[in-house]
Amino acid sequence: MAEAVNDQHAAWQRLTLRWQESERAWNDPVRREFEKRYWQALTQENQATAKEMERLAQVLAQARRSVR
Repeated sequence: MAEAVNDQHAAWQRLTLRWQESERAWNDPVRREFEKRYWQALTQENQATAKEMERLAQVLAQARRSVR
């Protein structure tokens, strides 16, 4: 599970970097509307997902310790 958490984090970092790079070529009202409507929501969803994945990893680790 820890690997999945790390993979998700790395993928989000790459996507965020690409989004920031896109601003050089696409910086108009349409981009700002897209950011407002979609990117901000996606950012919030990603943060919530990462938090829950970390929580799940802790629960799984605790379950493994309990089984031993």
